[in-house]
Amino acid sequence: MNIRLDLNLPDHLTLPPERLKLDLAIGLYVDDQVSMGKAAEIAGLGVLEFQKELANREIAVHYGIDELEADLKTLQSLNRL
Repeated sequence: MNIRLDLNLPDHLTLPPERLKLDLAIGLYVDDQVSMGKAAEIAGLGVLEFQKELANREIAVHYGIDELEADLKTLQSLNRL
């Protein structure tokens, strides 16, 4: 789904569109509305770049059971466990 937003921001807010997309993506991620991968996509970044942005803002990465299980399966398939 694509949504176009037209915002009337105060003149003193001169944020570039990339920054607005990043801020929106981080807000959605923090509120558990989207996964990290989807948030990175919304922001127009790779997952590692998005993680760096979270770290710069001192926002903890959500790492739940599902992610742990997926990582364990990946490690097992690579014979790393």
